Amino acid sequence: MRGSPLLRTFLILAALVVSGIGFARLTHIGTSATAGQGEEVSATTESKLIPAKIYLSLSRPVGFLEIKIGEKKVGLTRVEQWDFIGTATIDFSNPIVTLKTLPNDPKRRGGARIFAKLVVEADGKETFTHVFDADGDIDDFVELPF
Repeated sequence: MRGSPLLRTFLILAALVVSGIGFARLTHIGTSATAGQGEEVSATTESKLIPAKIYLSLSRPVGFLEIKIGEKKVGLTRVEQWDFIGTATIDFSNPIVTLKTLPNDPKRRGGARIFAKLVVEADGKETFTHVFDADGDIDDFVELPF
């Protein structure tokens, strides 16, 4: 009967060692694991770019107009008197839309109210609408909700 407690102790010790090795492998971050994750991250980053149509309507004429999504300028084409349309690619890591307008006459800065209605139609997303409102000129931004 003396061998029986010694055998039990040995089996418990062996189970603890095997469990410890298993936990060490689960929690260890090796170079091969991070290399695989890096490839997945870059693949998902590239897939987070979506094309969008941009519509912009102004309440009055301006001398300067610039719209950016992220860090890229959006090329706009005049459709009607103060209505514009353009296309852009939206990056989910930087979904900020910046709008800047200046009046025709630099001496008239301030005072006259201007409104700009922005509509963004991104593929697979709900249409986003925002109205910019300012005295004289607009220098503002909005974050897209997608």
